[in-house]
Amino acid sequence: MNNPPTHPVYPISDLRDLLIKATDRYADRAALKSKVNGSYNSLTYAELHRNALWLATAFGEFGLQSGDHIAVLSENCTEWALTYLAAVSTGLVIVPIDKDLKRREVSHILNFSKPKLLVISGPHLDWISNERSELDYLERLIVIKKGDHEEELSFSKALEIGREALANGQEYFKKVSLNPEDLAAIIFTSGTTGTSKGVMLTHGNIASNIMAISQYVLIKKGVLLSVLPLHHTYECTAGFLVALYQGCTICHAESLRKIPDNLRETQATIMLGVPALFETFYRRIEKAIQEKGVRRFWFAQRIAAATEMFLGVNIRRQIFKKVHQKLGGHLRLLISGGAAINPHTAKGFRDLGVNFIQGYGMTEASPIISVNRLEHFKDAAVGVPLPGVEVEIINGEILVRASSVMPGYYLNEVDTREVLDDEWLRTGDMGYFDADGFLYINGRKKSVIVTPSGKNIYPEEVEAVLNESPYVLESLVWDGGENNPFKVTVQAIVVPDTDQLDRDFGPTGYDDAKIRDLIGREVRKYCRELASFKQV
Repeated sequence: MNNPPTHPVYPISDLRDLLIKATDRYADRAALKSKVNGSYNSLTYAELHRNALWLATAFGEFGLQSGDHIAVLSENCTEWALTYLAAVSTGLVIVPIDKDLKRREVSHILNFSKPKLLVISGPHLDWISNERSELDYLERLIVIKKGDHEEELSFSKALEIGREALANGQEYFKKVSLNPEDLAAIIFTSGTTGTSKGVMLTHGNIASNIMAISQYVLIKKGVLLSVLPLHHTYECTAGFLVALYQGCTICHAESLRKIPDNLRETQATIMLGVPALFETFYRRIEKAIQEKGVRRFWFAQRIAAATEMFLGVNIRRQIFKKVHQKLGGHLRLLISGGAAINPHTAKGFRDLGVNFIQGYGMTEASPIISVNRLEHFKDAAVGVPLPGVEVEIINGEILVRASSVMPGYYLNEVDTREVLDDEWLRTGDMGYFDADGFLYINGRKKSVIVTPSGKNIYPEEVEAVLNESPYVLESLVWDGGENNPFKVTVQAIVVPDTDQLDRDFGPTGYDDAKIRDLIGREVRKYCRELASFKQV
């Protein structure tokens, strides 16, 4: 199984270089769209560059210097993207914060990273604005949506300050010299309320990952619906920076519930997501197919397959036109990451005429490590390593060496030494390669359950089987043997899919006892596929 040729790419040395070169290539094309007051507002690449230049100039006017930290705490929007680009283009270090974190968690990240400026919208604004005196390192707030906070500087006013300063000859954007080794971002991962893990990513880390991804996955000139939060490196790199690098139009979704509407309104052709999102979508499609008649669907698939085999023509989009209309009518590519996808879901979307690939990565690698390709994929695998990314399997653990691997955790040498060994990143994931060079993930090193007979049980493997039940939304598997090495009991917590229960039994057709009985039978049914020592 030969790996097809890579796509050509153009070189970028840092993220300012990305912004400049993308603008030169795609100046008049729409770059960003965010919904404001019921309609999508658009910025072209030229306008995006100009606004980022104004904001970067404003940062200079506020006294910020190369190496200072700027935090952003907001939903996905044009202002978030501008803050990121303006910061990294002037040598500032961006600290993206999850808007859904609790107050204690946000306080911890702010106190640890000590940003001089915070761009913010949403529910955290009230307490941060009221407690500015306790955040003595925070010199300025810029508010995206002011509301009752008229005393704070608005985002639009910051742009105006930058525009006027630039007109008066201030050129902070051009004065700063950037190197690939310069720090671009600090990304705080899970566990930030205890030992802090702020992943430091350099300009060179992120730029190399952008170019490597683009050699394998071509989304050029597409319309990408941005669904996942931009503070996640997966969405930020692949759904934002790679999209800009390849000249896409990025449209920010309003919410998960509005995805079908936003797909239709934006005529999106590409969407990144996580397995839970895509599997929920596909279950609904399967349910509709069952209601219309499985035999009709099977017959349509046969016609599509025969047409491809004998005529070399893909007519799946025409045959399954109604399904595509529910997905906006233009969707052509889904990319999954964050966890393993059920191969049935990936194949199911492809059978309907929507290309589907999945990849693998972690924040510490900027983040993509491997990916399937449209012409070269295996749905049970997470693809092949990106160009320039070395992957080794040592004692079952996946180790990675690449120019995209972080230099370390911010102010945390202990955890840095634990995961970085002679330039190799210890991912903590267990995996293996097949004969064709495809990478497979079969669990986390620290979550593996070892039986008294020495057999390994990977909870993720058991969870994947349980999650195949239409009545199981999510599951969590662990060793219930109370850490007794002579007694292993595989147990699971299961979250029922109440939407499926409502469809099958009606909103009042079940109670707790019926759910427990049903889930118990489903667990036993699906666990039959597993070896006896893995069964829940």
